[in-house]
Amino acid sequence: MRPARAALLGPQPRITAALLLAAGVLFVLSVGLALQRAREQSRLEASSQRVSVWFSTQALVELHRFEAALLRLGRGTSGADLEQRYEILLSRLPLLAGAEESATRSILDHADILTGLQDALEQIEPDVALLGTAWAELEARPEGQAQVAPAARARVVAVIQEADRLLTHLNLALHLERQAAIRAARANSRTLTPFYLASLGGLTLSVVLLLVLIIRGARRASEAEHTLRVLMDALPVGIAAYDSSGRALSMNKVALRLFGLRREAEVLGRRPSEFGGVADAERDIAEVVATERAVPPHECLLPGEAGQERVMLISTAPVFGRGGALTCVVRVLLDVTAQRAADRRIRHLAEHDTLTELPNRLLFGNQLKLQLGRASAARMVAVHCIDLDHFKEVNDSLGHPVGDQLLLAAAARMRAAMRDGDLLARLGGDEFAVIQPGLGEAAEATKLANRLTEVLGRPYRLQGYTLRAGASIGTAMAPQHGTTVEAMLSRADIALYRAKAAGRGRAVLFSLDQEAGLRERRRIEEDLRRALVEGQLSLAYQPKFACTTGRIKGCEALLRWQHPERGLISPTDFIPVAEETGLIHPITQLVLDLACRQAMAWRAQGLEMPVAVNLSAGHFSAEQGVRLVEEALAATGCDPALLEVEVTESVFLRSAEAAARSFQALRALGVRVALDDFGTGYSSLGYLQHLQFDVIKVDRAFIAGLEPTGLEPTGLEPAGRDGARSEAGPGRRILDAILRLAHGLGAEVVAEGVETQEQLLALRQLGCDVVQGFLLGRPMAPHSLAELARAQPVAEGSRSAA
Repeated sequence: MRPARAALLGPQPRITAALLLAAGVLFVLSVGLALQRAREQSRLEASSQRVSVWFSTQALVELHRFEAALLRLGRGTSGADLEQRYEILLSRLPLLAGAEESATRSILDHADILTGLQDALEQIEPDVALLGTAWAELEARPEGQAQVAPAARARVVAVIQEADRLLTHLNLALHLERQAAIRAARANSRTLTPFYLASLGGLTLSVVLLLVLIIRGARRASEAEHTLRVLMDALPVGIAAYDSSGRALSMNKVALRLFGLRREAEVLGRRPSEFGGVADAERDIAEVVATERAVPPHECLLPGEAGQERVMLISTAPVFGRGGALTCVVRVLLDVTAQRAADRRIRHLAEHDTLTELPNRLLFGNQLKLQLGRASAARMVAVHCIDLDHFKEVNDSLGHPVGDQLLLAAAARMRAAMRDGDLLARLGGDEFAVIQPGLGEAAEATKLANRLTEVLGRPYRLQGYTLRAGASIGTAMAPQHGTTVEAMLSRADIALYRAKAAGRGRAVLFSLDQEAGLRERRRIEEDLRRALVEGQLSLAYQPKFACTTGRIKGCEALLRWQHPERGLISPTDFIPVAEETGLIHPITQLVLDLACRQAMAWRAQGLEMPVAVNLSAGHFSAEQGVRLVEEALAATGCDPALLEVEVTESVFLRSAEAAARSFQALRALGVRVALDDFGTGYSSLGYLQHLQFDVIKVDRAFIAGLEPTGLEPTGLEPAGRDGARSEAGPGRRILDAILRLAHGLGAEVVAEGVETQEQLLALRQLGCDVVQGFLLGRPMAPHSLAELARAQPVAEGSRSAA
């Protein structure tokens, strides 16, 4: 037996697993089989108590009562309770079908009988009602001698007799099944006692096997304790155990290192305060002992080497023994110094801009909300929204490294110009914002905004480049302009928008009229989107005439917006909004499409009428202009010779290279290119040197006040003139120079804004090619222009179409 016992209690893990498995299987089988037999006995005993038998008997009794009532009615003695008995009988069949043992064999086998009975009884309901009504009438007329509804009674009697037969059969089957269930329950109960004894034996054997395992576990307890100790020392956290009085019982190596100790013996029996533990250690231990509940994890500072404190995450929990008695208190210490430093860095990165180290939009919003909560009429808060002017041009032309250096330099200048209590933040890109709290009057905010504008407008010397960026600033004041972060930023942005619209490089303080202007702009934007959908936009055409012959040489397409409520809206009111919101793209598509289709319609009528269309400079800086023209020509089938594209010189300020490529592509298509409003703005002769234009349109500013130097024998002289020559003014000399320059470059010259005969005569004297203005023809509908073209004389040399 000794070898067998040694093998049983040996260290092999397979034996332990086999014994544990055998004990568990035996236990489960014993309990499971016993429960199964008990459940079977319970089921058999329940089967012997048949509610359905009672329900079927009740249904049969009610059927007989109904038959008795029907018999009395037939004899003419009584019929008042017939309908009541019918309703009772009708309610008994669902009770039988819904009994707990309704799934037994007898009920299942007779399910069709129950269903048929229910249907048959429900079908005779009208007959029963008729019998009841007939009986009531018979009682009201005692002298009556006729039987009560004999046909209805016959149908009811036939159904009731069949139901009697079927219910009697079902009742008998249920009684027989109940007797069989009683016999099965008695037979099964006789086998329960030996089966339970066998199950008890199995349970006893499983308990024996478990005891063997317990003895085996006791012998391995010392090994487990050693393993636990190694595991505790290997963990990266400090673990210490204390008794109920707060004296140390054990401590792993990590905890010893945290307290600057080498051996566990140095702490055994001592309190934390005696070996340099955490200051609140004894308090936590006392709380756990008093409440027998764990202290939630919390952070404490522990002195470290070189005077540096370490952050410790500490949790304290009770350990209970047999009977629920507290045996010791365990404290777990985790050094989270590095994690907290990383958390601070992450929080800093989440709240600060990575380039400038300034607060970002998130931190700016939180700080602004805090300051707005303290704002009052005596301690106002100013919010300055700042955009660097021309920052995109610096990035595009000199590269992002120079752009980053510009942002850093601008941030340094702004910091130097601010007070200590002011907050500077970078909201993104070239957008900055300043919170200026504690102001007694708005003039202090204006003073800072002007100072920031001044310092940001000074030249920058960056990586060998001298740059001038400047800044636009919008300012809002709390509480008068708002008390929420959203309201303050929105109104400062409105003021910033006004500063940019006024020419950049300036500071603007918010006012209510600015907000009204912004609302109007948004209203125009919404209405303009609706106008595109609803077809409110149309074109008018202003004719252009040959200066010498007076014949129509073409026309200019002018956009018109007929608002259903506000009437005709000028393009100067909605075109800037369209350019800012991106609606200029679909509007340009619409204008090109309408103009090309109209030009082809005129050709179909026998009129060659080239159409000039103004395109936004933004289309050419993004190199979209050529694509829009190509799409319009392809969609309408228009001859490119009938289309002329007009652009202003601002196209070169955005991207001269992109404009040059676009003009070459348009000319390659056969489309004429015209330079509009020449002589205004920032005109540069370099554009004319490097770019070829088919047409140069002289701005109306050079036409106003123009007079002829003498009278020509054309018959067009104004009344009262005596032919004396007037001395040429500077405007005439400039116009003469423009005409000579344009003709020298092979371009045609169009003079805009011709409103008097004197201006027309002077332009003829100077050799202008084409004229356009109210004197000769206002913008008109397509059919009006066609009538005007047909009405003009055919012969060359006709003087004017005016």
